[in-house]
Amino acid sequence: MAFTVIFILIILLLIIITHALQVLITGPSETPYACGCFEFDVFFPPEYPQKPMLVNLRTTGGGTVRFNPNLYHNGKVCLSVLNTWPGQPEEQWTPRSTLLQVLVSIQSLILVAEPWFNEPGYERTRGTPEGDAASSGYNESLRPATARWAIVEQLRNPAPCFVDVIRFVTVS
Repeated sequence: MAFTVIFILIILLLIIITHALQVLITGPSETPYACGCFEFDVFFPPEYPQKPMLVNLRTTGGGTVRFNPNLYHNGKVCLSVLNTWPGQPEEQWTPRSTLLQVLVSIQSLILVAEPWFNEPGYERTRGTPEGDAASSGYNESLRPATARWAIVEQLRNPAPCFVDVIRFVTVS
């Protein structure tokens, strides 16, 4: 218990001093991201919490892979709660929004089983032969990228703060 409290205090101190945080989100099973370790930088602007944090995906294969319609090869993360996508008003950032809300949104809305349907307009093809074929093909292209960049590369060159977590997630 004391270790956990100290660890949380250290993280909070780092956020206060640097206005930044590194986050590792693992890909859920039954998705093309399974066992992948996706690293994000989170920056808290001076206007936070009036304005949302800035989130950048670091796991991009050196800018060569777009893992999802909401995750750009340059690291941009597109989510309504980050005000990077014009969603419904209730989906937009408010001063009551939290880091946890953003991280859960990434894992539950982006790292999903059928990410092809995250592209605007493509959701209308869900359940059609064309949509299912396109989604399946998209997933097949993501699996090798996940293996190469979110598993193998993370094992070869993990961020120092995530070494133990990456080894645990990818080996177990």
